[in-house]
Amino acid sequence: MEKIYRRSLVAFIYNLIIMIFGALVAFLISGVIGGYKVAIIISSIIIILVVISIFRQLRTKIIINGNDLSINDGKKEFNYNLNEVHISSEQRNNDSFFLYIYTEDGNKEMFDLSSLGKRKYNELIGDLGVVGVKSKTIKLNDVNKNN
Repeated sequence: MEKIYRRSLVAFIYNLIIMIFGALVAFLISGVIGGYKVAIIISSIIIILVVISIFRQLRTKIIINGNDLSINDGKKEFNYNLNEVHISSEQRNNDSFFLYIYTEDGNKEMFDLSSLGKRKYNELIGDLGVVGVKSKTIKLNDVNKNN
């Protein structure tokens, strides 16, 4: 069964507001320090970077189809077999979500999936078996060094 995850509208609006606020603060600070022309140049650069980031977030798509995982992060598409990779997850402050994929050949890929939003991200890591019913048990060994 194929399952597709795309950006959350609420997370998109939240990130957009934060980015606009950041551009406004940069405009005000650079205007006080360097004058009107410097403020316009710096805020123009920030706005261009924000627009690029927004378009990348719009194109983010994750597809789970059986044991196949496809991640399109807006720049490149990555394909993995879930039986051949190890996956871990990191959440920061309920608004930043990162997925780490470790391949058998030692490569590590990090994906910023904050645009999915908390609900969709938690559903994704549950479907991937990072947490929840599908997660694998972790075996811990106790080594007694006194003998």
